[in-house]
Amino acid sequence: MSVWDQFIGHPRPRKMLESAARRPIGTYLFVGSAGVGKRNAARVMSAALICPEACGECNACSRVMRDLHPDVSVLQPEGYSHPVEALRAAAAAASQTPLEAAHRVFIVEEADRIPERSQNALLKALEEPSRSAIWILLAETVEPFLPTILSRCHVVEFPPVAEEALSELLQSRFGMGHEEALRHVRASRGDLDAAVRLAGEAHSRELRRRAFRLCTAPRISGAALLREAEAVKQLASVYREEAERAFSAELAHFEEVAGTQPAAIKKRIADRNKRVLRRVETEVYVDYLSWLGGAFRDLAAASAGGDAGALVAHDFTDELLEAGAAQPTGFWIDMVEHCLEGQLAIRENANPMLVTESILLRLAS
Repeated sequence: MSVWDQFIGHPRPRKMLESAARRPIGTYLFVGSAGVGKRNAARVMSAALICPEACGECNACSRVMRDLHPDVSVLQPEGYSHPVEALRAAAAAASQTPLEAAHRVFIVEEADRIPERSQNALLKALEEPSRSAIWILLAETVEPFLPTILSRCHVVEFPPVAEEALSELLQSRFGMGHEEALRHVRASRGDLDAAVRLAGEAHSRELRRRAFRLCTAPRISGAALLREAEAVKQLASVYREEAERAFSAELAHFEEVAGTQPAAIKKRIADRNKRVLRRVETEVYVDYLSWLGGAFRDLAAASAGGDAGALVAHDFTDELLEAGAAQPTGFWIDMVEHCLEGQLAIRENANPMLVTESILLRLAS
C-alpha cells in the first residue's frame, strides 16, 4: 500500500506529484475549483515528503493526514484573508531545521485570499528558500497572485473530477452501492468535498434535508423560520462538540506515540485545534446556505418552466416543481444571490446566526 492510494482522481497530477515528491524543489501551486480535491492532494504529497517510503500506514503518514505532524504546517484564512503576521511566522519557521523528517512542509489553503499587500511576506520565504522547506499553495485561480510569486511556483492544475470517478470513490470509502453513491455525487453537483461529507456525515445529510424541506414547504411564518435557524445553530454546536472529542482523542494518541515533545509543538497543535473548531462551526452555516442556494436554483428552474431533467435534486422533484410555481423566477434567483452573499459574509467573520436568520426571513416577506 502507498499513501498515494489516498489520492482522489486526477491521474495526471498524481503522476506528476509522485515524481516531484522524490526530488522536491521549491513551491507548488495547486489550482482548481472548490471541492476538486486539492486539500487532500496536498496532504498526500506532504505525507510522501515526510515518510521516505510514502507507505500510508506508519505513524508519520497518519499524523500528516490528520494535521498532527510537527513538520507539516497548515495555514488557513482567518475570516476572509490570511493575516500577514501568520505568513511572517510561517516564513520564519521555514528557515528552521525540521524536527523529525527531512522536510518541513507548509500548506497554505485558499492562498488566493492573501491580499496583495501581504504577499510580500510570503515572497520573502519563496525568494530565499531553505533546502528543507516545501510550500504547497492551494487556490481556485492564479489571478490574485503577484507575478513574482507565480514565477517561483510549479503550477499543478486540478480539473473537475469525473462523476463516475467520484461515485467509485464513495463506493470504496463508504461501502455503498453504485446508485446510492451516484445520488450523493449528483446532489453535491460534482463537488468532491461536498460529496464526501454528504456520504460520510449524518449532519451534512440533515442540513441538506432541512434546506430542501424548508424551501419546498408552503408559506412559513417568521417564527417558524427563526426556529429553523436555531435548529441549524444546534447542529453546528453538536458538530463542534464531536470535533472537540475527536481532537482530544487525537492529541492523547499523539502524546502516547510521540512521547515527550517540546511545549512549542503542543501549543501549535492546540492553536491549530482552536482555529479548526471555529471553522467547523461556521462551515455548518456555510454548508446550510449552500444547500439552500441549490434548492433555490432548482426552484428557479422549475418556475421558469423546466421539467424534472432541469433539476439537480431529483429526490425532491415533485416538491420542487410544485413550489417553484408559487413565485416568479426572479424571486428564486434573488434568493440564490442572497445565499451566495451570506456565505461570503460568514467567511468574512459576519455573525453566522444573524446572516442565516436574515436570509430565511426573506422567505416570510
